[in-house]
Amino acid sequence: MPGLLNIEQSNKIHDVSTNPAFKVQEFEETSTGSYFPKSTSSLLEDNQQQQLRPLEQRPTVLSDMGRLYTSVRFEDTKTEGRPSIYLFIFVNPLSGDCKGQDLLELAIQHFRLRRFPQVQVEIHNILDEKDRTLGFERIQIVETMAKSGKLPCLDEEEEDTEYKIGATVRTRHIHVWSCGGDGTVMSLFELLVENHIDLDYMFFSCIPFGTGNDFSQVLGWGRTIPHKDILGKRLQHLETLITERLQKSEAARLDVWEVEMSACDSGYVRLAGPQRKDGHDVLEIDEREQQGDYPSVTRKMCNYMSIGVQGYVGSGFEKHRAGNRFANMMVYTCESAKWVFWRRFPAVTNFIEKIIYNDKTVLMCPNPDDKKSNSSTSDNAPTMTKHPIDFVIQNIPHIWGREVDLWGDALSGLEVVDDRSGHTDPENWKPQLANDGKMEIMTIQDMTSYIKKLANIRQHVSRVGQFETPFEIVFRKPQAQTEKSWWRTCFENKYKRDNVICIMCDGEFYIIKDPKSLKFRRFAQVWTLGRHDEKVKGRLVQDEQVSQQQQQQQ
Repeated sequence: MPGLLNIEQSNKIHDVSTNPAFKVQEFEETSTGSYFPKSTSSLLEDNQQQQLRPLEQRPTVLSDMGRLYTSVRFEDTKTEGRPSIYLFIFVNPLSGDCKGQDLLELAIQHFRLRRFPQVQVEIHNILDEKDRTLGFERIQIVETMAKSGKLPCLDEEEEDTEYKIGATVRTRHIHVWSCGGDGTVMSLFELLVENHIDLDYMFFSCIPFGTGNDFSQVLGWGRTIPHKDILGKRLQHLETLITERLQKSEAARLDVWEVEMSACDSGYVRLAGPQRKDGHDVLEIDEREQQGDYPSVTRKMCNYMSIGVQGYVGSGFEKHRAGNRFANMMVYTCESAKWVFWRRFPAVTNFIEKIIYNDKTVLMCPNPDDKKSNSSTSDNAPTMTKHPIDFVIQNIPHIWGREVDLWGDALSGLEVVDDRSGHTDPENWKPQLANDGKMEIMTIQDMTSYIKKLANIRQHVSRVGQFETPFEIVFRKPQAQTEKSWWRTCFENKYKRDNVICIMCDGEFYIIKDPKSLKFRRFAQVWTLGRHDEKVKGRLVQDEQVSQQQQQQQ
């Protein structure tokens, strides 16, 4: 490719000794550590000039500079100064306040920082097919070079300076950062998988531009960037963002789940919101029709899923999503108020029938409209005793744009399940970790609990169970419509009447008509870089430390 040709040519190792057009010069090291070639003047004055002007006599402007710490080192005939770390930043220019647009309007596409010349930074537009493809082709090239040992050693510290890359950061050549919201995070991961990038050769991190940014917060990088202008004067803000992630990071594993949402033949799975091109939706980047009905949709998930409350509120929010982070927060607040004061959330047990693990029923959910079904089940499986308005399926202890340890902070609510055993038995539960191959399911019982949620009161949820992969949530079969009186039809919840459930999954909202099932399986583990210093320790980093301690004790 033309865009790759110059890069590859600049990385070739040229052996000038085999080319008669070149004469190999001898190099001599000065007392300051700098290297200068011996004089190649004409033969008539060679000896005289070297005696009169010894190499130690340098021009005064260079006498105190020492060795220049530059990106390209011509004296290094082995690697020619190639970088040892390649940082790829994929930007969603329309996410949040559209702050990422400034990055893409820079006159340079890739560069090296003066502090860390061994790191090459590349910026790509995740919404632009050509630029996105170029970025992944570059990752594939670097991955091939890393596997064949053609990149400089990561452990080499060339200069003892005050600016040092963290020891963990220097263990992998490839770093990929998502620059957007939570939806962009999983969109980028989907593309990494699609392009067959080896996850064991890269670190994953992010710069937050979205509305909630749960992923960024659980890594310890904050809810948003500290400055409205990501570039800053002389690129100071951008330099700070990159530098702190290179210097103050620690590695932590994160489970990535695959979720298959399917509907019955009479239904569909649809992405919520109007047809548009705002850079937010995963299906946009997947180059499929955004507005359409599908029998099933499969996507990746790393944060959490909400079946019910947040799905209903978020589906309305998607219709009015703005291009401003503050405006989006106001829209979401207004949509929440509509449900609190004018609408009623249907119980999720109107839709969910049971949860299956390895073809065995591990939780039954009686139908609230069928009083007979509230009796114990024939297979003596644990049974829901309440009819909540929301199921929260959590991989990380972060939800609603805030670090909320719902699982750890819940003080009551065990009464929501009868005959607890297996996954629903508290005796079998472990502390919540983002890398343990398990997901925690909790419920919000009613409108009062939802209002407490909005007020950030954390003890209002009920813990259902801790489920290993793979497991499946099975929905009830659609019932034939029966004739009802007009007044009953008017007051019946339209979502319940039409058998429509709404779901939020990592910042994306879905509408499922006549839902059939939700299948969960752990797809992969990715190594992330979370903040770890004297001020902040990201939750994922804490989880990794707990996991390492557990392994040592076994």
